[in-house]
Amino acid sequence: MPTLVLAPARQLLTGGQPGQEQTVEGQLAWAANEAGWTVVRPAPTDPPPADPELALYVTTDVALATARAFELALLEPPFDLLARLPDRLRLRPIEAARFVDLTRLRGPTFVKPADPLDKWFDAGVYRDVRDIRTKGQNRPDAPVLVAGVVSWAAELRYWVLEGKVVAGSPYLSLGRPNWSPGCAGGVPKAGLRTAEAAVAALGNHLPPAVVIDVGAVEERGWAVVEFNPVWCAGVLGADPAAVLPALRRATRRKAELTDADRRWAFRW
Repeated sequence: MPTLVLAPARQLLTGGQPGQEQTVEGQLAWAANEAGWTVVRPAPTDPPPADPELALYVTTDVALATARAFELALLEPPFDLLARLPDRLRLRPIEAARFVDLTRLRGPTFVKPADPLDKWFDAGVYRDVRDIRTKGQNRPDAPVLVAGVVSWAAELRYWVLEGKVVAGSPYLSLGRPNWSPGCAGGVPKAGLRTAEAAVAALGNHLPPAVVIDVGAVEERGWAVVEFNPVWCAGVLGADPAAVLPALRRATRRKAELTDADRRWAFRW
């Protein structure tokens, strides 16, 4: 049976499984124990677990350090994947660029760091690059995503494993959370067709395990919001037992990477 490796719990929630700590990590630990997995919370100085089958779930701020300490490669989507989608699944212009390219901003534009582990400025709508607070950093070549401004009426989250949606959860409604942890109410139908269409459109450009956020654009329809690595995406109200296989697929020992998986482990 696999071993689930959890970083120290930080994502505080309410609700969840009776008698369990009220965190995302607590829900996953409960599901892993029910499935017969081993669950460990090693310190950064501990040796890597000996189990050859590992699944890692961490927060973005410790992902790199944890993976390196345990000699793991974590599979993830390319930074520009959103820009590769056809227009019908985006419903707004999206461009993969560099920070230096933002000097050409002319009017309100949504801008975010393309790397989910490197949030060196806040995602938001900007009119001028000089309005972006970069925490004292000067990084002209850093990847960014630039998009047209839209209003999201609702957002949902879906976990995809080997080309199939295996779990899902409500996320936001009019910008406010609308999910309950541990509810495991099944895969939401509202955005499912859009998530499946994105999987079909991207084909072999999609990693074997990935999280897709989709949303309803006011007066336009359903579109993909963003892609996320499974090993740091909030589980929200999804069935944690259904999320575990995706975590396992996205975690690989560096020494055992296949050529097929190596393309999704580009930073390790």
